[in-house]
Amino acid sequence: MGLLKRGEKWVVRLRHNGRDIWRATGTTNKKLAEQREAQLRLEMAQGRFGLLDEGNRKTFREMADKYMSEYAVEKAPKSMLRDTLSLKHLLPVFGDKYLNQITPAQLVAYKTKRRNEGASASSLNKELAFAKHAFNLAIREWEWIRDNPFTRISMEKLPIQRVRYLTEDEFEKLYQACNDRLKPIVLFAVNTGVRQDNILSLTWESMDLHRGVFTLPYTKNGERLGLPMNNTVKELLTELNKVRHINGGCVFSSTVGTKLDASKVDKWFRHALKVAGIMDFRFHDLRHTFASWLVQRGVNLYEVQRLLGHKTIAMTMRYAHLSPQNLQDSVKVLDKHDDVVAKTVAAQG
Repeated sequence: MGLLKRGEKWVVRLRHNGRDIWRATGTTNKKLAEQREAQLRLEMAQGRFGLLDEGNRKTFREMADKYMSEYAVEKAPKSMLRDTLSLKHLLPVFGDKYLNQITPAQLVAYKTKRRNEGASASSLNKELAFAKHAFNLAIREWEWIRDNPFTRISMEKLPIQRVRYLTEDEFEKLYQACNDRLKPIVLFAVNTGVRQDNILSLTWESMDLHRGVFTLPYTKNGERLGLPMNNTVKELLTELNKVRHINGGCVFSSTVGTKLDASKVDKWFRHALKVAGIMDFRFHDLRHTFASWLVQRGVNLYEVQRLLGHKTIAMTMRYAHLSPQNLQDSVKVLDKHDDVVAKTVAAQG
C-alpha cells in the first residue's frame, strides 16, 4: 500500500474491505499526493471512505462544465453570459481543485482578491451565487459531495439600489426626441416594463392581440412570462402589425426584417436623451419608470411584482417609498371612528 506513480501523476493504493482500491491524486507533486493519501486514510479510519467519494475525484472545473452544459443552457442568454463571465474569475483559482479540497478560508481569500482587483459587490455576489448553486446541484442531484463551502461565507453588502425614473413631462420630451424607429420601442417599454433584450426578441407569434396579452419566451430568471397589454400597447401593436416586414418575425425589426441590433438602439436612445436634455438615464430605467408610475397611481406592490416578473417581493420593495399618499389614504379607512375620538376628547375636557 502507499503512493505509486502512473505516468506523470501519483496514485494511492489502499486496502479497504479486503480489496485493493486505487485513487488518483491528480497531482505530480509528491507532497500534495502524500496529503491526499493522509486524507483518504483519515476518511477510512472515520468510516467515511467511499461515501460520496466523487468529491475527492471531481474538480471544480468538471463541476462547472457539467453545470454549463446541463443547466446554464436553459437560462436566458444574458444569464448564461453572466455565468460565463463568473467562470473567467473562478476557474483560475478553483478550477483544478477537487471539490472536497475547497474550504471557506479559500473563499474568503478569493473575496479579498476580487475586491483588490476592483470587482463590484454585485459582480462578486454573482460569482459566489454561481458557484453556490453548482455545488448545491452536485449535492442534491449528482450526489458527488455532501458539503457546500459557499453556504458558510457571507455575500457582499450591496449599496442602496438606484431607482431613476421619468416624470410624465420628461417622458414626453424624450419621446418627441426619438426617431421614428425608436418611438414604438420606447412607448412599448414604458407601458410594459419589459427589458430591452426581451423587447428586441419579441415575435409576432408571442402576441395575442385579440386577448390583449403577450408572452416572453424567457426572462432574466429563465422562465416564460405572460403579460397583459394596456390599450396603448394594443393600439401600437395593431398599427405595427399593418406594416410589419413580410419576411420578419420580430415585432421591432430592422428594415430587412431581422432582429434589431441592441447597440444601434442604444445609440438612438443616447441621442434622444441628449436632444431632450435628460441626464443620468439608461434604457433600463424605462422599466423603473413603468413600475414607479404604477405605484404612484395606487397599484399594490404584489401586482407590480408580478408584472415585472420578480421572483420575490424584495426586488419590488425599492418602489415602496413612492406611494406615501396611498399609504395615507389606507389609514383613512379608520376615520369612521372620528366620532368616538371627539367624544373621548370631550370627556377628557
